[in-house]
Amino acid sequence: MENLNNKKEYKLTKSLEDYMRAIYILSKRNKVVRVKNIAKLLKVKPSSVTFALRKLSGKGLIEYEKHGYIDLTEEGLKVASKLSDRYRSIEHFLENILGLPREIAEIDACNIEHHLHDETISRIEVFVEFIEKKPERVKLINEFLKYYKKNLKR
Repeated sequence: MENLNNKKEYKLTKSLEDYMRAIYILSKRNKVVRVKNIAKLLKVKPSSVTFALRKLSGKGLIEYEKHGYIDLTEEGLKVASKLSDRYRSIEHFLENILGLPREIAEIDACNIEHHLHDETISRIEVFVEFIEKKPERVKLINEFLKYYKKNLKR
């Protein structure tokens, strides 16, 4: 894929990206993906899921027939995998480097992932790798977290 951001290449909205990631997660977890599973995971109505699935099918990212199973196409799998990786990278950074509680890291990662350029994501990934490779760097992050907690009441 030549373009840096999937949403530019496929003109995916934030919402459609969420649907792609949900399909990816459910397919890894259950092997079989249905409208009701997506609706439950994203906390939306089945009619909203159906509307999104039609759009994704029209873009060639999923195979979907009414009342049937939902499958990612080969290209859809690439896009969904990349979206999932972006999310996990941001979530990991927020939780393990900035020390945010998992619940907050999950919410923020979901919001942030849609707005960051691939180059920014790449730098976050390399930064996390850089920090986690050496104990003295991890120690520095732990010192930051202690400093933050100490100065939280400002």
